[in-house]
Amino acid sequence: MSPCNGTMGGAQLECRMRNRHAGFSLIELMISIALGLLIMTAVLALYLNLSHSNAELSKMNQQIENGRFTIQLVQQELWHAGFWDIYQPPLPSVTPPTAIPDPCTGFSTWDAAYIANLYAIPIQGYAAGAGLPAGCSAIVNSPKANSDVLVIRHAATCVAGVANCEAYDANKLYLQNQGCTDTAHANYVASAAIIPILGTPGTVVRQKNCTTVADRHNLISSIFYVRDYSVNAGDGIPTLMRADMDWNGTDVIMQAAQPVIEGIESLKLEYGRDTDENGSADVFSDCAACTATEWANVVAVRTHVLARNVNTTTGHVDTKSYVLGATTLGPFNDTFQRHAYSSYVRLINPSGRRDKP
Repeated sequence: MSPCNGTMGGAQLECRMRNRHAGFSLIELMISIALGLLIMTAVLALYLNLSHSNAELSKMNQQIENGRFTIQLVQQELWHAGFWDIYQPPLPSVTPPTAIPDPCTGFSTWDAAYIANLYAIPIQGYAAGAGLPAGCSAIVNSPKANSDVLVIRHAATCVAGVANCEAYDANKLYLQNQGCTDTAHANYVASAAIIPILGTPGTVVRQKNCTTVADRHNLISSIFYVRDYSVNAGDGIPTLMRADMDWNGTDVIMQAAQPVIEGIESLKLEYGRDTDENGSADVFSDCAACTATEWANVVAVRTHVLARNVNTTTGHVDTKSYVLGATTLGPFNDTFQRHAYSSYVRLINPSGRRDKP
């Protein structure tokens, strides 16, 4: 029976108006809240899943970018290795070396024999850092285990002081090649701040016409290796490092290495040696026991890079093994995601000078 039955006229109308404005019951309200909470929970779960997926995608993209950038950087440096801007024979780059140059010795200690060896061996390496000269310990510090050290030498491809090339700096090392045939030496390395080693101090190095002063090309010597931290010791972020020769106030010497690319866990290299002097690689190895002559015969390099996410991934366990040439790393059984990258580089300058018609 309607609660308004039994009323008449205006009283019945007033009763019906009160019923028309009645709200939800307590049960209806609780059901509505429960449904709202379910919908909000679903929306929140979707948002968290999307955020997690985006975060993992971002980490993966960064790892891929770092791995490819490392391969590209090393590849470009190797392409330049052994570029000396030679005008004419004799070519110092093919003069048989007498010793493997120490990459960390200062320019003030160089002599003619050292420079000749430097020309002959534009790249050299140290498998897992073994055999690295003691003088390099302050430069190649905290190296990552199972990662190699690479040394690359070449002259800058641009002439100091011209457009798009750095200005001439008396404190840097420059290579000038003697093109004038009436002068004995065919190459010349000097820093205006230090007594020149080759040639007579004050000698003007000229081009083939014996009039124009030879171009100055900055002499570049770089060391690449992987350190077990990035900025702060113990931060656990393996990082590709680079050291270059520069002025330290009294000498031109290899400077402290600087971080280049984070998340690089290993750099492994295999060197291809030309054993029949036709410009092509015949034998590949890590060259751990290579002699100076064998280093001079290197005409190609296989580069292997293991890149790792900078941050961990919840719920992931890395049980994979990674083949980097003759070296296999892993499984690491940690929560970092990794990927291996490889590249083959022909050393354009050393191999090109060996090509036979």
